[in-house]
Amino acid sequence: MKTEEESSRKAEKTLKLITKLLAKAANTPFPAEAQAFQEHAERLMVRYGIEQATIDAEAGKSGRPQEPMVEERVEFGGQYKVGQARGFTSVALAFNTVRVLQANTPTKKILYLIGAESDVDQVLRLFDSLRLQLAAAMQAWWPTYPYKDFLSAQEKTLERRQFQLGFLTTVAGRIGAIYSAEVTHGEPGNELVLASRRDRADQHVNHLYPQIRAARRQSMSMGSRNAHSAGSYAGTRASVNAEMSPSARGSLKA
Repeated sequence: MKTEEESSRKAEKTLKLITKLLAKAANTPFPAEAQAFQEHAERLMVRYGIEQATIDAEAGKSGRPQEPMVEERVEFGGQYKVGQARGFTSVALAFNTVRVLQANTPTKKILYLIGAESDVDQVLRLFDSLRLQLAAAMQAWWPTYPYKDFLSAQEKTLERRQFQLGFLTTVAGRIGAIYSAEVTHGEPGNELVLASRRDRADQHVNHLYPQIRAARRQSMSMGSRNAHSAGSYAGTRASVNAEMSPSARGSLKA
């Protein structure tokens, strides 16, 4: 059985390997090779989260301090804020151990990410990457979209928002599927350590917001299947866990 120190070293190596794989994916000119690097990185990203949860669980059993629970705030503004908040929420929840609360201001949608520090950091890192990837994907898609000249201004907005939702929910689905596979076919204790990690996140939510109540899901007009499919296809090619500068965080421009 691995010691906590050995497990920590393994998790650190996993994180470094993820970074190397994604660098290779970004630099190869061959799409199929890039996709293979990205898919490998995705699997390792999930395993890294499970490794961290396992280390945390072992610390708790032995009476040592566990990883701190944290809360981080992410804002979305502009005409796509409702769709972006919904899409990025699905990405965060795909991590299985992070909880998401939402709040509104007159001009913004705000997400509060709550969970173990390393889990929340991982989600923020992914958000940074996906904001940039999504902006690039839209810039490549929209000029060639054959139906745009026949749409009203409002319909154009809905189509672009639907593209974003297709992109983000596809990425979330990929991550969620990997978690399911790791629970089903991975180490026997994976489900238990993830459940313990989720419970700690839930307890922290209750501690921070004891009077919180569930809000009704905000209604949202939808775009076409064509736009959603285009975004979904772009999402299949998105890299996850890319390292991005904290200065890159911010709202995706309209």
